[in-house]
Amino acid sequence: MLNLKPLTLDTEEQNNVFNAKDHFAKTIIDVNKDVKRPPLAVSIGYDDKSYGGVYYPLKFASKGNISMIAGQEKSRKTFFKSLLESNAIGGTANNYTSDIEIKGYLEDNWIISIDSEQSEYDATQTAKRVPFMCGSIPNNYLALQWREYNTQERKQLLEWLFMESEYRNNLGWCIIDGIVDFVSDFNDAIESKEITEKLMKYTTLTKAAVTCMLHLNPGSEKLRGHLGTILGQKCEMVSVVQNEGEYSKVKCTRVRGGKPFKDFSIRIDNDWMPYISDDLHKLEQNNII
Repeated sequence: MLNLKPLTLDTEEQNNVFNAKDHFAKTIIDVNKDVKRPPLAVSIGYDDKSYGGVYYPLKFASKGNISMIAGQEKSRKTFFKSLLESNAIGGTANNYTSDIEIKGYLEDNWIISIDSEQSEYDATQTAKRVPFMCGSIPNNYLALQWREYNTQERKQLLEWLFMESEYRNNLGWCIIDGIVDFVSDFNDAIESKEITEKLMKYTTLTKAAVTCMLHLNPGSEKLRGHLGTILGQKCEMVSVVQNEGEYSKVKCTRVRGGKPFKDFSIRIDNDWMPYISDDLHKLEQNNII
């Protein structure tokens, strides 16, 4: 078992006391207050319509919000994650994106990539893609492997990362692959609601963007279990990666407060690096899609 000290975030949580009167006052929305739109964390492409002569980037994730990457098993979700992470950092990663710009707005904020599924070898190979694609080892990128821990321990690690760690005040984007390992049963509505509420708390307090990765139900595009239903409702953006044989199709199935990014396809090169391919473009030219 992982030996972590009990978390003592504040007196109310420690004593399980909630002062409704005090909290109610905090919840009143000031309609005179000018609240800025949440800044982007990551974007994919640009709107094809200009506003005031400006073509704005299309949102993948914004700070203080939750997004999701979903797909069937072996659909190349993790390769898509590597493509996003490397381009959010920059360097030479744009060599892998063709004419679709994937851009990060994180400056020196931490990008933390959590893997709870893969073995040490596979998790390490996945983490190495980012510096390979960027051309150097990023100073603000941290890859973590949590496979060996149980569900409760992973939740404690996540709580510590967002609420107590030295990274908490400079978190930009956290990717969790996969969120299903933070519940004992993905069809348990109570557990699913609890982890969703935790993510809502973390993103609200730290203003970090969080992207969760989750499987789809077999043979459908429905997010897996009660976890997918409950968490999906709180996501500002849900993307789906579909295995089409030699390539995968990436599409935005829902987005809040903006336009969806355009569908595109990815392949894996001879170095086992993901890149945006022209497969969908060829199908469009031949009027197949």
